[in-house]
Amino acid sequence: MTAADVLGRFLIAREDVPVYDLPNGTRIGEIKKGNSTSEVYSYVVRNGQVWWMFDYTIPGQQPGAYYVMQQTGRFTLSSVPGRVAVQTAQLSPVDVFPKMNTSTLLYGALGIAAILLLTRK
Repeated sequence: MTAADVLGRFLIAREDVPVYDLPNGTRIGEIKKGNSTSEVYSYVVRNGQVWWMFDYTIPGQQPGAYYVMQQTGRFTLSSVPGRVAVQTAQLSPVDVFPKMNTSTLLYGALGIAAILLLTRK
């Protein structure tokens, strides 16, 4: 089997599988035995070891991915998704609403006041 046979398919964990932020990076969680990964997006080879890459980009945010290391007998290959469930250990929270400073709020309030005054009849 080649990497091309795996791309675009799903991996079902046959054991608890650690999940990393980068190949050989920080462990950020695990895929529990019997659960599925999301679709295999790509792969990376580091020091002769294959790392499967999965996209988890959040709309409006920087692209993101997570990785699992390939080991013989660790996964079953599937063409359909199973239960996609990554149990997180320490994923950082994503701030979807950036913090506003006082000047941003002031300019926003002035803008709203100007619109209200201009549209007043």
